[in-house]
Parts: sequence; structure tokens; C-alpha cells
Amino acid sequence: MWRDTPGASLLLSVILRTSLPAARVATLSLAAGVAVAEALVAVGGIEARLKWPNDVLVGGRKIAGVLLERHGDAVILGIGINVTHGSVPEEMATQATSIAAEGGHTDRETVLAALLDRITAWRARLERDGFDPVRDRWTALAGMLGRRITVEGVTGTALGIDEDGALLVDTEGGTARILAGDVHI
Repeated sequence: MWRDTPGASLLLSVILRTSLPAARVATLSLAAGVAVAEALVAVGGIEARLKWPNDVLVGGRKIAGVLLERHGDAVILGIGINVTHGSVPEEMATQATSIAAEGGHTDRETVLAALLDRITAWRARLERDGFDPVRDRWTALAGMLGRRITVEGVTGTALGIDEDGALLVDTEGGTARILAGDVHI
């Protein structure tokens, strides 16, 4: 759930048509996470980190989220970014942050332009070069790798993501492959 005070966040849906095979469409979500993190750097030097599958964090607090839905031949990419101080309710201040709180540029049009630029670039790269470059960049931006996590009843050390974007977790019983779930660090 995304809570918002009018004008405080950047909330958008981007409708995409993609040449990716149906089995690879979910990787657009991970590419979008990379795009959000890079846009935050571009608008204020904010060092964002990625948490699988769809959260963008700064200092362990959520600053943005990505959601992907498929409808027929269209993909809807939903993105929410906390921009101003008013975008984070007081009761969530220990769990969430904003661009303003991190000292970044808070003009939503500037943030949007940087975000759309990065989405366009990463989508094109994913379609042209495959998932490997996205996975490499996602891994470089991931803030949870090597840490102990629990997801879908599986506890272990986060290793990375595989060629399909599934989370790999080192458990006592071997490597678990997680397709969906909420990660708790």
C-alpha cells in the first residue's frame, strides 16, 4: 500500500509494449528498480539500494516501490517515489524516507524526467542485450546480498538473483529459489 499526501510523492503508471517473450516480462520490474535507483542518484546523489523484488531503500528505509502488472499485450509499470517531507507520515518515519529528507532535488517534474530517461534506457538494454546487464547492475545496487533474510518461510543468506530474476537464498538445506514474496532482513 502506498500512502500519499497530494503533491508530496511521484506516483505514476507507465504503459509499455515490449518485445520480450512472456516468460521474461517480469524482469522489467527489476530493470525498473535499477532505473529508480539511478534516477535518485541523478536528482540528488541519493545512494539508493534495491531490496528484492520491488523496493528501493535509502539507509534501510523505503523511498520507492515498483509494481508490474500484465494486461494482454501491455505491461503496466507502477512506481511510487516519496519526494517531499510530507510524503512520509510521522508513524512511518522509521520505515520510510523521502528525497527531501535525503537532501535531494524535490521538483517532481525533474524527478519524473530522470526516471523516464532511466526506464527508457534500461528497457531498451533489456530488450536488446537480455537480462544479464540488468542483473549485473541490480546486483551492484542490491543492499540485501550477504545478509540473513526470511522470505516465504525460507530463512538463509541472500545470494543474488538468477537468470529469470528469482531470488537465490543459501539455506541449511541448499540453495532455495524464491519466485515471489516479501523479504524480511
